[in-house]
Amino acid sequence: MGWKDVAKLASGWAGAKKDELLTADQDEREQARARAQEIQQQARQEVGTSFLEKVLPPEMAEKVTAHRPENVAAREAEEAVAAETARRERLAGMSTSGDTAELTLTISGGESGTVTVTLPCEREEEHPDPADLADVPEGEAPPLSWLRLRLEAVDPVPVGSTSLVALGIGVPDYRGPGRYDLAELHRRGEAGEIGWWEAMDLYLQPVDEADDRTWWVDVNGAAPVVVEVADGSLTFDLPMASAVSAIRATGTIRWG
Repeated sequence: MGWKDVAKLASGWAGAKKDELLTADQDEREQARARAQEIQQQARQEVGTSFLEKVLPPEMAEKVTAHRPENVAAREAEEAVAAETARRERLAGMSTSGDTAELTLTISGGESGTVTVTLPCEREEEHPDPADLADVPEGEAPPLSWLRLRLEAVDPVPVGSTSLVALGIGVPDYRGPGRYDLAELHRRGEAGEIGWWEAMDLYLQPVDEADDRTWWVDVNGAAPVVVEVADGSLTFDLPMASAVSAIRATGTIRWG
């Protein structure tokens, strides 16, 4: 930060203090006071940082400079661009190699819409290691087998009033094709009849980053809460909830 930036801070602080002293509106006075305090804090940080950059040995001064907020923000932006580039390349590679699935999705409730789209798809089965099963203490339920699918779009796919970036479907206590009542499986896990499990593998993400708008399966929601697995396909009928709204997601996933 150069002398012009410091002068800009000083001017901003003076303007905020003027507004604080002269305005008659209480809310505007509080806002002006908050602006002045924020600018004052920025100025103090800048004075301290500039002093350290001048008096410390070069290698230590470089570390101080690297931790300037503007430099940290620049690095984070570069990392975000690199991560997004890698994500797009990964999804493009999956599409090229045929690791895709056709999704038909209908959303109702707090949002509504229907879409049919082919997306990159990761599909895996996870089974407990025999050695882990042998080590399960007497009286405890063994760990579960899982079927997991994750579909991800390069860019958000419009679905009526919302959109789709990623969809995760997990089937706990997976034993091959069949009907899985997730509400009952959750009850059995809570009761210790089968291995305990969390519903973190069942979600619908409408935006690029998982946040409060991401819907997660509600195993205590209105029935049905089911996934049916067949050879080459999976259907689902799930109540889902986020911090913002609740929906029902129904659909079919087909893979080759």
